[in-house]
Amino acid sequence: MVTGDFMKKVPAYWLIAAILLGGAIWGCSDKKEPAAEKGAIKQMTDETAKEAVNQIRTPIDKARTAAKLQEEKNKELDDALKKQ
Repeated sequence: MVTGDFMKKVPAYWLIAAILLGGAIWGCSDKKEPAAEKGAIKQMTDETAKEAVNQIRTPIDKARTAAKLQEEKNKELDDALKKQ
């Protein structure tokens, strides 16, 4: 009969599908890459970016400091003039 052959083949197909699916899931999830390790290019890029940020921030910080000192000096002069 045809149904007898079909019933014998169906579990075999399910078994093969289950093995392939399980192998795919196990194979993909078993390879854990450490998040802490970076490639050489990524490390160089990060270092260059930090240097660039420092190159930009340093003059801005110096300008802010100079402006703050100037404001303090102006306030002292104003206070001195008011006392006279």
